[in-house]
Amino acid sequence: MCYVLYYCRTLFNFIKWLIITPFCCFARQFTRSRLVCLIKILSVYMVTLIVLFIICQKLPYSYFYRLYDSSGINFARIRILNDQRRFKARKVLSELNPNETRRMYLENAKSDHLKYAIGVVTVARKNFISEVGELKYLTQVMTQLHDVIAKCGATNDVFPFICNVDLKPEDFDEALHLAQYFPNITKLYSPTYQQGIQRTGKTEMEKQDYVFCLESALQYNPDYVILIEDDAYPKDNFLEVLEHLIETKLETNIRRGERTHKTVRWGWVKLMIPYSLTKYHRNWFFFCQWVALALLLSGIVWLAYCFYIECCSSTQESPANIIKTYARSFCVLLFTFIYFLLIIWIIGRAYYVQVRSFSPYLHALEPGTSCCTPALLFPSNEVPNIVKYLRSIKCSRHFPLDFALDNYRIDNKIKQYLVSPNIFSHIGFYSSLRQSYNTNEAEFV
Repeated sequence: MCYVLYYCRTLFNFIKWLIITPFCCFARQFTRSRLVCLIKILSVYMVTLIVLFIICQKLPYSYFYRLYDSSGINFARIRILNDQRRFKARKVLSELNPNETRRMYLENAKSDHLKYAIGVVTVARKNFISEVGELKYLTQVMTQLHDVIAKCGATNDVFPFICNVDLKPEDFDEALHLAQYFPNITKLYSPTYQQGIQRTGKTEMEKQDYVFCLESALQYNPDYVILIEDDAYPKDNFLEVLEHLIETKLETNIRRGERTHKTVRWGWVKLMIPYSLTKYHRNWFFFCQWVALALLLSGIVWLAYCFYIECCSSTQESPANIIKTYARSFCVLLFTFIYFLLIIWIIGRAYYVQVRSFSPYLHALEPGTSCCTPALLFPSNEVPNIVKYLRSIKCSRHFPLDFALDNYRIDNKIKQYLVSPNIFSHIGFYSSLRQSYNTNEAEFV
């Protein structure tokens, strides 16, 4: 008991020396000059907020984005971006030989060393919207996948395929056209199943379709299964990033300069998550990133200030002046920390994360979140267990697929990861599940 009291007293004295003493000193010395200093600090805060308000009006993920703009969804911008991707897809298809491309991928499927089986889960959706024009999401995704695979020289290691789970696959014209170029696996429905669709529910159907595509990918014996939705658009370096992360983070670790095999069991890696769902308050890890970045920036300013004070101070100072200097520097650290917390929060996490997208080697694995399944990487040895679990449960509007996967992770005590920044982007402005517009405009502009 005496030891506990001793340690508590020591801790209190340390806190008193570190925090309370500088504030007491600052309060005793609070003169007119201190008031002027405080007014200057508040002025800096106000000017910064005004500048941020002006700049962030054009940044979709910031808190000030279109704050006072009630003009509605920016259809023109969404249409331009969609048309650019669609024209690129048309150009890629025009340069492909349908028979040769399809035969090349089917030969890959017979390989004993297939690394990735990439299934694109798709259903027919409204393919023309007056505000946006022709959509062709599946065409955009499949051609971009082929383009990335070809540029990376990984045509022998990857097997991309269309997983057509539409209720009437014979009427899905876009998938039928692309089946001339890429392998196509179709889910066949019995008449009795089609009659019971209303009782099944959309979320349960989505889960069953996901299970079908997982099993379809697994039959080719790949090392990894990647399932993406037909509106998850791969970025140009996604394969390069995956190779780096698998080699250095998932399969092996570097300890004391030596590469060792990693034995941690993991279920999947999320290759993208909507940035609107990665704000700092949504996850403990994101919150820690926010505080750490603010501490880093304020620490740099504080060190510069301390260096300036050291250069300007006399060689010998009285203890009272030393305490004043310490109190002043502490206040500089405190105010700059709050200042950078405010700036980082307003601008938004998405823009700081994007700094790491300049190189595949800067991408990182972070703890995953429970939300969203637009693009996932599974180790093939975990897929049978996931399929077995998903078959044993029923999804509903209040218990969708991503919640079911999270329950599986918790029950089996396995890890999930999130690639940061995203290596896929969400282009599905029109949702096939809800058959309506996606109201979160920031994801598409």
